[in-house]
Amino acid sequence: MGNFVGSFILFQSTLDQKVHWLAHWNYERQEFMLPGAKKKPYETFQHCLISEIEKTYELVPFEDFIISQDPQAHLAFSDKPSPDEPSEHYIIELFDFQALKSSARKVLEADLRNRWVNEQDIEEGSTADGFPIAGLFRALLHKANLDGRLS
Repeated sequence: MGNFVGSFILFQSTLDQKVHWLAHWNYERQEFMLPGAKKKPYETFQHCLISEIEKTYELVPFEDFIISQDPQAHLAFSDKPSPDEPSEHYIIELFDFQALKSSARKVLEADLRNRWVNEQDIEEGSTADGFPIAGLFRALLHKANLDGRLS
């Protein structure tokens, strides 16, 4: 990935008495990650995310959904996935997502590119049906203390 400046949504749900996060399949990297996008230089982190949700899910902001005004977390860090790979550098903002219409939630849940994943799935790096989950997701889980948040 190299350098990544962007934002991701935190869409949480409680299933079987565990917090789950919506994960989206990244075709380029062939793994599940939080839904989000790389920020263009002229965009704010929030605008970047709203545009991505409109494009990916065809949901209408302020009609189908809203994104929190302030980020849940603003993170800047470097990560070295393995000793053989170069460091990757990140500046990321995480925003809470709120569906305003039940149909918006249904759109997200019906999308086959999405999965609900819990802390155990993220730590193990695999969805319940065996697909890989991004190591970045695990890093965000800990760096943003997502596992300590209530739904």
